[in-house]
Amino acid sequence: MLSASCIPLSMNKESLSNSTVFFPNLDGFRTVAFLTVFLIHGFWRCIKYLGDKYIFTEITLRKLYHIGGIGVSAFFVLSGFLITYLLLKESALKGRFNIVHFYIRRVLRIWPLYFAVIIFAFLIYPYLKSVTGHTAKILFNPAYFFSFLSNFDIIHIEKNFPGTNTSPAGITWSIAIEEQFYLIWPLLLYFAPRKIYPVIFISVIMLSLIFRYVYINDPIVLYYHSFSACGDLALGSLCAYYAIYSKEFKTFFEKLSRPAIMSIYAAGILWIMYSNGVNNFYFSPVFARLISALFFSFIILEQNYSQSFYKFSKSKALSFWGKYTYGLYLLHPIALLLCDVLLKACHLTYADSFTGALFRGFLGLGISMLISYLSYEYYESHFLKIKERFK
Repeated sequence: MLSASCIPLSMNKESLSNSTVFFPNLDGFRTVAFLTVFLIHGFWRCIKYLGDKYIFTEITLRKLYHIGGIGVSAFFVLSGFLITYLLLKESALKGRFNIVHFYIRRVLRIWPLYFAVIIFAFLIYPYLKSVTGHTAKILFNPAYFFSFLSNFDIIHIEKNFPGTNTSPAGITWSIAIEEQFYLIWPLLLYFAPRKIYPVIFISVIMLSLIFRYVYINDPIVLYYHSFSACGDLALGSLCAYYAIYSKEFKTFFEKLSRPAIMSIYAAGILWIMYSNGVNNFYFSPVFARLISALFFSFIILEQNYSQSFYKFSKSKALSFWGKYTYGLYLLHPIALLLCDVLLKACHLTYADSFTGALFRGFLGLGISMLISYLSYEYYESHFLKIKERFK
């Protein structure tokens, strides 16, 4: 895990070699980001089963979907910041980062659980789905998933077969985008001179905005396409660059007053909760995602460098589960499926029941936590030990 140390330009290689990249406040942020995603996947039926009793049902359901989608954007910004910070730190220490070791580290961290989920989704999921009394329609093309291009297949499925994306493999679309980023980004940083890094980062953000304008009327492409999401990753990377190489940038966040920090948090939270209401404005699909990404970038920088009124590291629970968020994210659809199987086996049902759907959501969260913990400690940890050799 990575935390809040910064590399001053004056720091020599000896002191660099003794510094540890660890951002203690970002583990809790990861957990919060995951919970926003789980909110929609685990509890959306609670809102659905309120029916017509409450006039706010449809509005609340849309808001729930919106907040869950924004949570994925938070993961993208965070990944861009952490990966770029790590690469730039290694470059500052050794003159150039080891690109082969970087790819090996990513493979050992991402691939074992990713491919386990994919294999489960294509081989075991259809049987478990049948146990719940439903037939699983597997419309996905396995080639896209095994080559980390699943987001493009999901675009095809969502456009041509809407409502059929229920497989646990569907969650991997964002992992696919991150893997595409991990493949290309180090090459850009490796061969480009450092002085043009900001130009590269800002250019990617601008190209992403242009792409979003071209597809302004296609919400499926705007949500799932790599070119639409890459702006989030590039913004996180830009923040990492200035956090390392700009003393003024870091000092700005160090000197932020608590009232200013609280005001920005309040505005950002209000934006996340109500920004789906700005979709009536023509250009909102172009810029709304960028505004959310800017808020997440602020959270990352403020948590690392400011005298905040609250640090995520103060919550032991949030910080503890931050280590397991990769598993929580990938495994929670499987956990919810296992939850359905368990409820079916116990002859319990949550159909047309608000309390039943609420119980199912919390049970699914508990199962998600259990299997992600077991996965990390008894499966992923073996690969992480090998990964340490290429640290």
